[in-house]
Amino acid sequence: MKTLVVGYNHSRKDKRVMRTVEIFCRLGPVCYQFSGENSAFSNDFQRNLRDFSLCRDEMPGRGKLIKRIRLDREILKLVKELDYDLAYFHSFPASQPIKLFREVKKRGKKLLYDLHEIMPVQFLPEKYSFLNPVLWQILKAQLSLVDGVIGVSDEAMKMMFEKTGITKPFLIIPNYAVTGMQIGRNVKNAEIAIVGGTSRKITINGNLLKELKKNFKLISIGTNCDIVDEELPFMNYDLMMDRISKVKYTLLAFQSRSDPQYPNDIYSLPNKFYDSLAAGTPVIIDDRFVSMKKIIEETNTGLILDLSKEPDRDLSLILNAPGSYDSYLENLGRYYDRFVWDNSKEDCFVDFIATIMNS
Repeated sequence: MKTLVVGYNHSRKDKRVMRTVEIFCRLGPVCYQFSGENSAFSNDFQRNLRDFSLCRDEMPGRGKLIKRIRLDREILKLVKELDYDLAYFHSFPASQPIKLFREVKKRGKKLLYDLHEIMPVQFLPEKYSFLNPVLWQILKAQLSLVDGVIGVSDEAMKMMFEKTGITKPFLIIPNYAVTGMQIGRNVKNAEIAIVGGTSRKITINGNLLKELKKNFKLISIGTNCDIVDEELPFMNYDLMMDRISKVKYTLLAFQSRSDPQYPNDIYSLPNKFYDSLAAGTPVIIDDRFVSMKKIIEETNTGLILDLSKEPDRDLSLILNAPGSYDSYLENLGRYYDRFVWDNSKEDCFVDFIATIMNS
């Protein structure tokens, strides 16, 4: 099977994109478009891989709009001219959001769409949210053309199908950790790691934050965060996982938009959520996070709190539950396979691809 993977603005090292590229390389030749610098794959994959580094900022012309249009035209050329059986889109060109999909189908090829977010509510800045109905129509047109969809959470997928009125074969692939740590191997420091993105506001009651700082050192890894006691530099994946494995908790309390019920937040399953659980560290999450909350309730691997309220009850839950903490660690070992990408999940993905190709 020959595959065209369009990463669009994702870097070549993007965890979610690279995972699919590596799998497709095991199935046959792959043409892979990505943004930014090249980075090495293992030789096992390299022999089946043809790279296309296309970046908006490197396109000729002045202004972001002109560069964007020229980037989109280059990607359209790949879709029109390359030899493939399956096109796998990790995003879509902004200036031609439907044309690429139509071109794939015009050529009689199969098409899969990996939706990293709820596209219509994520694509534009908040000040342009009045255009969201147009984006829902674009997503409806895109879904009408694809053969299948890959999503990050059941709740996000359900919302997109219900809003567009279109249902397609789908597979949920959360942002699983690449690897994990031996549970209980490291001594837990009196630290809490703030995780969940670089541009997101951390929403936590000020009094609760002050009380936490009396009992824990707050750290961040590879991101700027003005509420922490120490900002640690960006680390490679193994070092990051080792560092996370040594903290008492990770805290997810981010807010990307003014609306605390912003769907891309409450239905998200971030990389660091799975990384933390796979590293053997319980999480503290705000109770508005629907998808993460469901997993924590099913596995009992962390605390679900209303982090916007006064600290009395929430702080006591964090500080005074040593028995519960031991239970969290035990469950992290018990449910380890739910948090880490492994052969069984890859097999499910390959089976889904085979079903789409044979449909």
